Amino acid sequence: MPAISFPAYSEAKPDRPRDDDVHSLDEDSPPPYADEFIHFIDSAPTVYHACAYFASALKAAGYIELPERASWQHIAPGGKYYTTRNSSAIVAFAVGGQYKPPNGIAVVSAHIDALCWKVKPVSKDSKGGYDRLSAAPYSGGGPTTTWDASHHTWWDRDLGLGGRVLVKGKDGKIVQKLVNLGRPIARIPTLARHFGAPALGPFNFETNMVPIIGMTPTPPSDEQLDDIPGVMGKQHSARLLRAVAKELGVSVLDIVDFDLELFDVTPSVYLGLDKEFISAPRLDDKLCSFAAVSALLAASSDPSFLANSGTISMAACFDTEEVGSGLRQGAKSNFLQVVVERAVEVLAGSSAKGIVGQVVGRSFMASADVTHALNPNFSDAYLLTTAPLLNVGIACKVDPNAHFTSNSTSIALVRAIAEKCDSAVQLFHIRNDGRSGSTVGPMLSERLGMPTVDIGIPQFSMHSIRGLTGASDPGLGVRWMEGLFREFEGLGDYVPFE
Repeated sequence: MPAISFPAYSEAKPDRPRDDDVHSLDEDSPPPYADEFIHFIDSAPTVYHACAYFASALKAAGYIELPERASWQHIAPGGKYYTTRNSSAIVAFAVGGQYKPPNGIAVVSAHIDALCWKVKPVSKDSKGGYDRLSAAPYSGGGPTTTWDASHHTWWDRDLGLGGRVLVKGKDGKIVQKLVNLGRPIARIPTLARHFGAPALGPFNFETNMVPIIGMTPTPPSDEQLDDIPGVMGKQHSARLLRAVAKELGVSVLDIVDFDLELFDVTPSVYLGLDKEFISAPRLDDKLCSFAAVSALLAASSDPSFLANSGTISMAACFDTEEVGSGLRQGAKSNFLQVVVERAVEVLAGSSAKGIVGQVVGRSFMASADVTHALNPNFSDAYLLTTAPLLNVGIACKVDPNAHFTSNSTSIALVRAIAEKCDSAVQLFHIRNDGRSGSTVGPMLSERLGMPTVDIGIPQFSMHSIRGLTGASDPGLGVRWMEGLFREFEGLGDYVPFE
């Protein structure tokens, strides 16, 4: 069962760090949610594992699954629900016991996909006496025929393999299973610098960055022969298929297809003289998605809050953000819109006509994604007046060119909520000669018309195979997001959003 604890709201609001101890934490007493976040990151190496992890935690906390194909007529005030798409995106919400449309919804949105390498539909590859795994870099960083800084940190790393596997059951129906081989099985080796120019790049993803997974047996043993019949045997090596089948405890002949990812297997650790940092893979953006779901669980696990709330509290975690947020499981899809409309229509009953627009107008969304913490070794790259620090608090991300949704009204509400839950709020703004990344915020704001702000939890080394955040930052993210769920009802009219 996922190890997510729910400290009481008052307990989750420790005094803010003072200027002289922001970077000094008690190594014998980890900050709130730090241990839980490390457990989550190491337990959720792929987007499918992350979605399943959240679904399991929600179910354990009394949330009821709402399959998209089923009727949702049983949604009622005081109830807690979740739904998934593609097993890689999830929306969960708790309906306040006093909720009546057109009351608003407090939403935190994030994404749970992360940079990785995806196994190709035909992955069988051998060269020079080595078995290789044909895989594609997953990110929107640039053409795959040229060097991409988003993946340069993937050289010389121990890589695991996991994802979802479609297996034919005894009744002939296909079932989905999660797999994690649980050990390093691949590496993308660099060329030694002794070779000169060829070792310096640029490098071709198709020819120079092919993961090596073993030696090609000569002659092959009986168990290593490519003798698996059917389409899968033609597309993938017998050794790979047998390893997956063994891990799942199924016959290799029952594997119909799979979606597998390569990922960093090095465990997450505390780092720093006083363990004031967390070094971990996949921070972007399993960090904010963890905080969003944890905040929803913490608020909705308080019986008094749930019974007396007149709003809907919602966490939405999407797939495919790193490649543009398309497909039915991405933020550009109608996933969140459909969830909002279906829930409100059931709760409104006979008065549902036209009421969804009123609800959206009275709602508020925080689009949460990691943001760049001030790296002191490259301070000239930052606008120093708006450069967030680790272990301080969330940051509002601002860009007048509409890469982010934050504006004066949404930031004012963020600060009002922060004051209620004793949180610090920082700002992030790029230099005029810099360039901005993107989030799910603008596309969700455009589709839903919901007032939105972009916030972020700071980290170092964004888009590296391994990042660094503050040990307090997961809990600081949870604190503000839980504050949004708890305080929004009293602050919904704090600023004019019309």
